[in-house]
Amino acid sequence: MVPSLHIECPLPIMNHYKTLNAFLALRRTQKITSFHLKCNSYDDCCPRYVEQWISEVVAKKVEQVNISMSLRSALDVTAALFTCATIVNMKLEGSFSIIIPSSVHLPNLKTLHLNILACFGILNVNKLFSGSPTLQRFYLKRLKYFFYFKELMIVRNSRYIQLLYCNSLYDILIQYDRDYDFIPDSMQIHRWPNIDKAKVYLTLSCDMEETACNILRGLCNVEFLSLKCFRDHINPSTLDLPLFKNLVELRLFLKKDDSLIKELPAKCPKLQVTQLNILDDRPRRSHNISGRTMVHDLSILI
Repeated sequence: MVPSLHIECPLPIMNHYKTLNAFLALRRTQKITSFHLKCNSYDDCCPRYVEQWISEVVAKKVEQVNISMSLRSALDVTAALFTCATIVNMKLEGSFSIIIPSSVHLPNLKTLHLNILACFGILNVNKLFSGSPTLQRFYLKRLKYFFYFKELMIVRNSRYIQLLYCNSLYDILIQYDRDYDFIPDSMQIHRWPNIDKAKVYLTLSCDMEETACNILRGLCNVEFLSLKCFRDHINPSTLDLPLFKNLVELRLFLKKDDSLIKELPAKCPKLQVTQLNILDDRPRRSHNISGRTMVHDLSILI
């Protein structure tokens, strides 16, 4: 049987140091397929020992990695994990300081889940994808955030590519059904110039009109757009909106006095279907407009 190394303890890991070293010493030439470490201790978990064990299991061609540490445990995840050709699934949770090498080599990685305290920038996401050609599902959640993104999820399969990006100002979901991999272009904030035949679901949570317009300019080539906006202060002046030259279907979730109700459809020369959902304190209403036909629908809930 191929061995697995699973450690779960409420005590500092240093208490298990001799036992684990003995286990590894007996299997110097044997493969370890699974490494699972969970430490709930709020004391010093001796990160140097954990880093040593990570290097050991990487050398033994590990395929499954799951590491969960308490928030007070600082751990440097070295380049070893991100240059391991055998890892298939990896999950890291805790206050990690993750160092992404300039050259990532994860040719067999299928899923990567990061729930971390450390700052993890867009450039690191790009490096991970460039070095992980078979990556199908990527999830990143930051335990603390300010104006940077708090959550990022990317799914790639044979049918579609999907990106979910959330920060303090807006949430956006982009789904693309074609062969074009838009992920590298999507890593530029507010700029998605090459995304055309895509479905985009955008929720704006602020009154920053300049930010909203910048985001919409980056989506001016899409064919489907769902926009939900919670603006508290409606500015009646015309927004600097782009021309949506390819948009054929538009869904709006807006307050009844929002100027976007009139302004946005006017910027869509190829628009065929419009769905308007009014956000107010009364029962939510929806108007579906297809060609010249309008249907009043009270059944749609937002």
